[in-house]
Amino acid sequence: MNDKDINIQHLKFTQRPIPIPVDYRPLYKISIIILVLKLCCRDNASTLLKLHLFSWILKSDSNMNVMRNYIISNYKKEIEVWNIEPALNRALQFAVADGLCEMTSTKKYKLTEKGESFYNSIIESESFTKEVEFLKFVGKNKITDSRIDEMTKQWKLQYVENK
Repeated sequence: MNDKDINIQHLKFTQRPIPIPVDYRPLYKISIIILVLKLCCRDNASTLLKLHLFSWILKSDSNMNVMRNYIISNYKKEIEVWNIEPALNRALQFAVADGLCEMTSTKKYKLTEKGESFYNSIIESESFTKEVEFLKFVGKNKITDSRIDEMTKQWKLQYVENK
């Protein structure tokens, strides 16, 4: 598979009265998904909740610092509730439809061979250097599914009782 296999045939632009923020652009979100699957997920597969966590983390330097401090503290610091984005869900639908990732029998999103090729294109373009650097810091074993489960249990105990 090569870069020529990644072919977007029907692309239509609609002029809007205001520009669409980058966070809501499907190609940006698809790129983030591909980077996360490749750099931070065992077997290049992830749950939906983990993808939403990383989407939130990569949204700002502040969020990246929160997660970096959480990891460096050996997961002792408090972590805030992250948001669930419809834009990410939409980008996942596009990524699956285009064959960049697929849904597994365990309900995880898994990078395909075409997705690997797209990943290589992203890395070659050097467009996401800050994000790639952070994701390499996190790696495949610092934020596991069990760690995410612990984080969400903390929400239930802290945020629900305190609000």
